[in-house]
Amino acid sequence: MSLLKSWLAFLPVSLGLFMVLLDVSVLNVALPRIAEDFHARMSDLQWILNAYTLTMVTLLVLAGRIGDVVRRDRYFTVGMGLFVLGSFLCAQSWSIGALIAFRALQAVGGAILSSNTLAIATELFPPGQRGAVMGLNAILVASSFALGPIIGGWLTTHLSWHWVFYINVPIGVVSIALCFILLPPLGAKEKVPVDLAGTILLAIGLGSLTLGIIKGQDWGWGNQKTLACFAIAVPYLVAFAIRELNYEYPILDLSLFKIRNFTVCVIATAIIFFGISASLFVVPYFLQGLKGLTAEEAGYWMVAIPVMNAFVAPVAGKLSDKINPKYTMSTGPVLFALGMYNMTGIEVGIRYWEFFFKLIPMGMGMGMLVSPAYNVVMSSVPPAKAGMANGTVRSVNTLAQAMGVAVGGVLITHNMKGYLPGYETLVPDPGTMAMLTMFARFNPLPLIGMVEGFVDSIHFVFSAMMLFPVVSSLIIAIFLRGEEHLRRMSMEAGV
Repeated sequence: MSLLKSWLAFLPVSLGLFMVLLDVSVLNVALPRIAEDFHARMSDLQWILNAYTLTMVTLLVLAGRIGDVVRRDRYFTVGMGLFVLGSFLCAQSWSIGALIAFRALQAVGGAILSSNTLAIATELFPPGQRGAVMGLNAILVASSFALGPIIGGWLTTHLSWHWVFYINVPIGVVSIALCFILLPPLGAKEKVPVDLAGTILLAIGLGSLTLGIIKGQDWGWGNQKTLACFAIAVPYLVAFAIRELNYEYPILDLSLFKIRNFTVCVIATAIIFFGISASLFVVPYFLQGLKGLTAEEAGYWMVAIPVMNAFVAPVAGKLSDKINPKYTMSTGPVLFALGMYNMTGIEVGIRYWEFFFKLIPMGMGMGMLVSPAYNVVMSSVPPAKAGMANGTVRSVNTLAQAMGVAVGGVLITHNMKGYLPGYETLVPDPGTMAMLTMFARFNPLPLIGMVEGFVDSIHFVFSAMMLFPVVSSLIIAIFLRGEEHLRRMSMEAGV
């Protein structure tokens, strides 16, 4: 298969992944309008997001494993169809309950798409050419974060909230057509049964763990519901591990973690995604709350990250097949830590271009780490377990992101208690913060103290999170065997 045909075949795959990644950040902007139309409570809005996250986390490993035992091209197309159907039904929702249910259906399709993208790239592209396509994957990940609010804000403002879902329909239909036209047959790598018992154990364990993480801030970390989630998760995850170690056809072959480069990359990317989510979680509160920007405008302010990532990621991915990937991968988190350091001094009066240049190291750091890491991960595992590996990486990273958001909320509320004794655990939404900032201009001292407290708390979060990319860099520098990756690439390429 020629390189041009491989890139054309990957076009519908990348479109599908972009829709899945974009979906969360696009929807966030539309939540106030959805609340207005359905007279929804805050807890209802949270479940619109939580239903998607929980379904994705619990299904990613299974969805990746199924991709190894069926024709992956047809399976991916089915996932696209489910995602498009779920999107259409979300737009047609007649109640908040229906919207939550259809979000879960949407996430089933999203899990299939997300857990098979890297595996398809591994099949379509020969060794030595995969780094560039992993760079494209990294661009899609970073771009979705900043473009989501811009696209969602425009659609919600000029059309309606329904269009944040409707927009997926034409893109998805085109992608499905392109799958049939461009994707070659990708036959099953292993003809084995799917471990139903292991799937149930993992779903309950990961689902309970994720629910405890994402609701712990609202319920309280010492609340009996939060503790119950964690208490349920531990024995089920232990039982899952025992099952997988003793079952002939596991959905997650734990021996993959004996592969050093696989484990190092999974841990390093999970740590960096945790740090990214915990720190960038507070940025909308700064931009929309303290600076009073709209969500769409805030997206433009964040554009430095995807722009720099778009330049760096393809180059870093391609270089990871030619020079020791340890060098770029260990440098990337250091650059991200530098960007976080830049953010520890931001003030409300900061201007656009000042903010833009402070974010540049973050975009470069993401590009230098993520695309080489995905390339090393997928190259280090047996081809028959590519979907399993893909699903595992996505599941771990999604869980790390959920944990990051939770920890970011804990840090910002903990620091606020130093300014306002008895401060509650809930973080005000950006709209409430914007109102407080406006009132603070009239000099009531408590409100001035609150605004100053939020600025200082944002600085505190970035300062605390700087440690995590540094740890990620050290793990890569000490434990990654970059030469082994290059040898494997040479052997597979027949050089």
